[in-house]
Amino acid sequence: MKHLGLRLHIGVPVPRQRGVAAIEFALIAVFMIIMLLGLAVYWRAFQAQQSLTRAAGDGGRAILSVLAAGVGDPCHPQQAIANRASIQSRVEQSVRASLERSDIPGTVATQLTVTAIQWQGACPSSGIGSASFELRYQLAPLFGSTGQWITEPSQLYEKTVVHFASML
Repeated sequence: MKHLGLRLHIGVPVPRQRGVAAIEFALIAVFMIIMLLGLAVYWRAFQAQQSLTRAAGDGGRAILSVLAAGVGDPCHPQQAIANRASIQSRVEQSVRASLERSDIPGTVATQLTVTAIQWQGACPSSGIGSASFELRYQLAPLFGSTGQWITEPSQLYEKTVVHFASML
């Protein structure tokens, strides 16, 4: 049998390969951490948007509950303005309560804007109308201020439209 002069070193690193694994890990770890932070930022924004969507639905249901109870017809000839103001207040309370229960990041009282309800329809002649409102939520950045290279979702938006038939 001929000897080739090769030695097998099990478990002993070749001198030229020392530290390569650490460098490779450092290069890959930087990208993995950036991806993980990006995932955290966008997951947070996704959850906040879901909370806003749920709150908008709760506001729409608040409109329908007042209309179904028959105590706040927005098309009533003498009480339309008072009824609409009452419904607006009920929607705002419902939306704020929903967002506070959801633990949305930030302070609901200062970061939420509920627009005035827009009433459409030919009340009371056709008896069919609709109400719509918008929610805007200013989501505070997770990592402080954002710059040229780092951007985070900040303005969340949701719109709800409710169709109803006049009680007249």
